[in-house]
Amino acid sequence: MTLNALNGLTYTQKTQLVSLLDSFGTSENAVITNALATGSQPADNSNSATSRSNYIARLDQIDPAVATKIKTGEYQLCDSEIYSVVALGDTATAIADLFPQDQAKSTSLRNIANQKLPVEQWFLLQAIEILYGIDAAHAGVIGTFGYEPIPAIVFNGEVELSQNGRKLISRQSLAGWFTGVAAYGVAVGPLGSTFNGRAIYKLDNPKFIRPQEELKGKIEWAHTVGAANSYLKIRLIGTVNERA
Repeated sequence: MTLNALNGLTYTQKTQLVSLLDSFGTSENAVITNALATGSQPADNSNSATSRSNYIARLDQIDPAVATKIKTGEYQLCDSEIYSVVALGDTATAIADLFPQDQAKSTSLRNIANQKLPVEQWFLLQAIEILYGIDAAHAGVIGTFGYEPIPAIVFNGEVELSQNGRKLISRQSLAGWFTGVAAYGVAVGPLGSTFNGRAIYKLDNPKFIRPQEELKGKIEWAHTVGAANSYLKIRLIGTVNERA
C-alpha cells in the first residue's frame, strides 16, 4: 500500500492509516487500498460493516494482547448482543435493575453472568433496544412473554448504563428512543397512548464493555409503571471478539 492512494488526507493521517492497514497483513488491505485509489467503495453485503470498522478503529482502546490476537486471526469479530429480561409490573419499585447482581446465564432471560463478560472478551456497544411484553399465558414465568406495544408511560423513564463507574450512556429520557417504525405486526399510531413494540437508541459515541468488570444499568420512573406480569427486555447490540 502506498501513500499516493490516500489523496485528501494529511501526511500524518496517511501514515497512521497505512500503519493500521499494513498491521493486518490480509487481503482486506488490498481491497481497501483499491477502494481508496479509485474512489469506489468495497462491496459489503453484511449489516455490520460500520460496526466492524468502528471496532477496528478503536483497537488501541482494548488490551494490546487481545488486539494482537484479532490482527493475527486468533480472534474474529462477530455481530453480537448482551440481553436481559427484568420484571416490571410485578414490582413495588419504580426502578428496573437491568443487570441484577449474582445472576447466572439463563436461556431467554439473560446471556451475561454476574454482570461480567468473560476474560479477553471486548464488546463494542453500538445500539440499545428496549422491548416490552406481558406474560398473559404463563403468569409469573419470566421469559415466556410475547412482545406488545410499549405503553407511553414507560417512555417517561430515565435510563443510564455504566461499567465500573465509567459511563456508557449518561442518564437520559427514553422518550427519544421511539423509532416510529412498525414492529411485530403492530401498526404505529400517534404518540400519546401506545407506542410500537420496540425502542432503539443508536450511540453516536460507541463504547467498549470491558471483560471482567461489572455492568450496571437501570431505568427509573416517578412511580411504578407497567401492567401486571409485564416485563422489559434490554438488548445491547454491537460487535465482539470470538475465537476464530
